[in-house]
Amino acid sequence: MPETKAHAKARAKKLGFKKSQVVKGKGGYYIAPYGITSKSGKKAYAELRSEGMSKKQAAKIAHYVDDKSKHKS
Repeated sequence: MPETKAHAKARAKKLGFKKSQVVKGKGGYYIAPYGITSKSGKKAYAELRSEGMSKKQAAKIAHYVDDKSKHKS
């Protein structure tokens, strides 16, 4: 569910996520999963969640994007 920036940051802090895991999508702000560290992976997660994709499926795709962005040559 999309949130405001303030709500997402407060929830992230409460759950033990870093502030950098809060990412803006089309519909609002989302907390990207722990293992996603690249900007492109986090953005992919937020955009997929904005489109209505489940957390699990969006995380799988975002991890793939994150991995590919780290292994660019």
